[in-house]
Amino acid sequence: MASIFVKSPVLYFVVVVVVLLCGGHAHGEGKAVTVYDVTEYGAAPSNRDNKDAFLAAWRAACDSTAGNATLHFPKGTFAVGAVEFEGPCRNGGAPAVVIDGVLQPCAGCRLSSDAWITFSGLNNLLVTGDGGTLDGQGAGSDDDKVKSKSKTTTTTLVFDGVTNSTLRGLAFVNSRGFHVNIRRSSRVVAEGLGIHAPAHSRNTDGVHVGLSSHIRVLDSVIGTGDDCVSVGPGSVDVVVDGVICGPGHGLSVGSLGKEEGEEDVQGLIIKNCTVKGTTNGVRIKTWPGSPPSRASNITFQDITMDGVANPIIIDQRYCPHDHCADANKPSEVQISDVTFERIEGTSSSRVAVRLLCSEERPCTGVRLDGINLSCGDQPCRSVLSNVRETPDSGSVVAPVPVPAPAPSPVSAPAARPPVEAFAVAR
Repeated sequence: MASIFVKSPVLYFVVVVVVLLCGGHAHGEGKAVTVYDVTEYGAAPSNRDNKDAFLAAWRAACDSTAGNATLHFPKGTFAVGAVEFEGPCRNGGAPAVVIDGVLQPCAGCRLSSDAWITFSGLNNLLVTGDGGTLDGQGAGSDDDKVKSKSKTTTTTLVFDGVTNSTLRGLAFVNSRGFHVNIRRSSRVVAEGLGIHAPAHSRNTDGVHVGLSSHIRVLDSVIGTGDDCVSVGPGSVDVVVDGVICGPGHGLSVGSLGKEEGEEDVQGLIIKNCTVKGTTNGVRIKTWPGSPPSRASNITFQDITMDGVANPIIIDQRYCPHDHCADANKPSEVQISDVTFERIEGTSSSRVAVRLLCSEERPCTGVRLDGINLSCGDQPCRSVLSNVRETPDSGSVVAPVPVPAPAPSPVSAPAARPPVEAFAVAR
């Protein structure tokens, strides 16, 4: 088996040759791979901080001239404090990162309020693994007594300034904050993820996207105490496809309008998803009293709801803790061209459709088509305010009961089209 393990750039190195064929570890199919295993740089399964060893292995892989470099975290549980794997790397690419073991914060290590593990300034990055898990150890920190003493909500994994890259096949559990945050990035695919945190855990979004373009979140199972997927300000061309969500707060656009100078959101598709036992289904949320911005060209389609409290919701009075300074001021986020289509299943509340738009900037171009929701033994209701018809808006929602599913659906969900393929990492 092969690898070039450079144990110390000054003292000595051990040459072993490893060829990884096809499969999740391949970094260039059928080609020899130069593997930089963190244990060859001093990392060991223990409670001590392995940051120095991780970074030494990263620097060697990042600076490698051998081609097809792979940074490898083998089986075992490795502790580490906050760590950033920075680019750019040699030749403008990045090593593949293969996590086969468990990474968790070290005992006593201080984590910032921003991120635990960060990949930044990189192109053509692949982060993957066989059974790899990032355990944020947040379940204990979510104890009410601990939470009251520490406000730290550390994101488990951040892609910051990353392009043409893939995050694939990893498990994330018990984050202290967001599990995955993709920010200031472009052409990133996150697929095949398993993300889990207790239903009561706060601010534990599964995947958050912000200030990014051409992002795909695909075929993942996410259950947390907050949004399964959230799309924040500055997001353009984002597709969420094939996600199973629950528990949590559903699949959300926002929150928007909390800060001055937020960039617009446009071109979002959430489709072929199942939402189970959540407090919301598909949602757009903006803060009251917000500065002006826009959210437009948003589509929710082919969604199955299973016991969801608010299956379809636009909330422009979003105030999660009921003490917003501008609670009585209208939101100035303009929401337009929003489509809800082929959404079916069960609501755990009577109000299946709740569209509460801004009196200052009413929603325009809102379409509902093929909505089939049941609300137990009572008819479903819809509640609307400040939803305006425009000449090209098509059928606009009216405040009428939502039809229950027919015994034989009139039309089956549309066939799932392929998601645009990116020329991204392996």
